[in-house]
Amino acid sequence: MSIIELEAREIQMEGPTGGLWVDAWSRLRRNPGALVGFFLVGAFVVIAIFAPLIAPYSPKLVNLNALGASCCPGPSSQHWLGVDQLGRDELSRLLYGARFSLIIGLVAVTSGLSIGLLLGSVAGYIGGFVDSLIMRAMDVMLAIPGLLLAIGIVAALGPGIWQIMIAVGITNVPIFARLLRGSVLAQREQDFVLAARAVGARRRAILFSHILPNAMSPVIVQGTLAMATAIIDVAGLGFLGLGPQDPGTPEWGTMLTQVDLYLQSAPFLAIAPGVAIVISVLGFNLIGDGLREALDPKLRGRVGRFRHAKAEPLDEAMVESVRTEIGESV
Repeated sequence: MSIIELEAREIQMEGPTGGLWVDAWSRLRRNPGALVGFFLVGAFVVIAIFAPLIAPYSPKLVNLNALGASCCPGPSSQHWLGVDQLGRDELSRLLYGARFSLIIGLVAVTSGLSIGLLLGSVAGYIGGFVDSLIMRAMDVMLAIPGLLLAIGIVAALGPGIWQIMIAVGITNVPIFARLLRGSVLAQREQDFVLAARAVGARRRAILFSHILPNAMSPVIVQGTLAMATAIIDVAGLGFLGLGPQDPGTPEWGTMLTQVDLYLQSAPFLAIAPGVAIVISVLGFNLIGDGLREALDPKLRGRVGRFRHAKAEPLDEAMVESVRTEIGESV
């Protein structure tokens, strides 16, 4: 038996994998970090959806009687995370803050992803002057740090939740555009694309039916990582006073801004939203890393894919036959 036949027999024994996405999901389920990320993000989403049912108090309920003799008493049986300078329950505001962070981050990333996909696919598939024009515009945007660009956009539009969504979404456009352009350029000269052109398929059909489905893997990975970055940017803009102008809005960045005078007397008011931001960002980052390992062709080799499979003993006669053939060829 030749080496080629031996390789063919090994591949045949492995059997079909079920396709890219089935194989990626199988690898993702075996990734402990990705499972932890899904758990954290799942808890984050559940808290955001059911915050009115979970929160013990209204996030805007002012109770000056709860302050007592001094400001901001610590955790108690009535208020597990204490109360802020106006007597509002910190746990309730933290739970409702998950809703604001999730909605703002999701809308911002979705808008940036949509515009970036459109620009990147057009630039990568059409090429020429259109490609140069779009990419130079993206280079100009990337030359400005993302947070500074978002601050400038919010300063021009005025502070507010919708303005933050627009600003964070715009900062994500060049990232997705350049990433998808590179994927489209890599897929544009593949054999299946050339075959589609040969049979007379329309350019639009080739782009949306053949190229984009095979170029979306890195974009999906970047989308999960962009959610983590968006949550940090939203909290940062809120901390700078560019978020919702209603001081009663339970947004995590705004909560940090309102307690800067009480860091020594009541540090728990800053620790609670800070830990919430870290946990949510960590969850999305773990999912992004897991998706990258599952979808990246460089990390999707047969050794990694079947590392959990039980190793079968080698046939000594087959090994000896291969050694003999190698020795004869040499």
